[in-house]
Amino acid sequence: MITELDPTNKERKTAKKKADEKLRCLGIEYKNLNLELTEHEMMIAGHLVDPPAIPVSWADIAGLEDVIQELRETVILPIQKKELFADSQLAQPPKDSFLRNRSSHDHEVTAMMKALFMSLWDGLITDPNCTVIVMGATNRPQDLDRAILRRMPATFHVGLPKFTQRRQILRLILENEPTAEDVDLNRMAKLTENYSGSDLRELCRNASVYRVRDYMKVEFGKGNGAGSSKSSQPTVTDSEGEFSDALRPITMGDLIRSLKKMKESKVHTGGLHLLNLDMD
Repeated sequence: MITELDPTNKERKTAKKKADEKLRCLGIEYKNLNLELTEHEMMIAGHLVDPPAIPVSWADIAGLEDVIQELRETVILPIQKKELFADSQLAQPPKDSFLRNRSSHDHEVTAMMKALFMSLWDGLITDPNCTVIVMGATNRPQDLDRAILRRMPATFHVGLPKFTQRRQILRLILENEPTAEDVDLNRMAKLTENYSGSDLRELCRNASVYRVRDYMKVEFGKGNGAGSSKSSQPTVTDSEGEFSDALRPITMGDLIRSLKKMKESKVHTGGLHLLNLDMD
């Protein structure tokens, strides 16, 4: 009787039925494994997606072949070929934050984390003999919670990097990446005026992806009986001359191509008002 009086009983039954169907489609018979999923786990299982069951494919999109190719090579390729990016720092995902403005739409867990974080920040349970200094950095100060800003009385503005700084940033980003001899950091620093440090990192990341694209095109060509002329892909060797990486180094052409793509994106999204693609 208590179960029937539960106002969420119907929703829970529906969620369990949906979860059973999704897990069955994925080939997971958890009941045969003597596993009992919790209510929370059932809710998660109900939102699983079976990729073969998705009724839409790339072939259903017409007239956007170039965009599709860009998406497949920039977004999907690093996921499918993670081993090619294993040693690259450029493939690391960006970090996010949870100290944004609080609102009624916040999840209760996020709200509790913010409240607890600020309570600890105020030193309610801190050793009186211990001194803690909190430092932070953001490129979106307008999105920070006012309570956070009140707890950080000293604020320092860091402007966009100048020519010398951009050159140093590019050198730092690329120092552990294989680069060709034609890479001219001075020229790239001149061409990236008004670019932030994160913009420069994204530029280099996209340039790094281009060499993976070329490698995959060569491999695809081999699998389809392409001519041997396409298989002569440059490789990177270690100090002993042994094969260590199937990918070619990042070239100046990769960086220029990546820069053109970024400038086009900035223009269309309002991040850049003047377009100058005359970089040859």
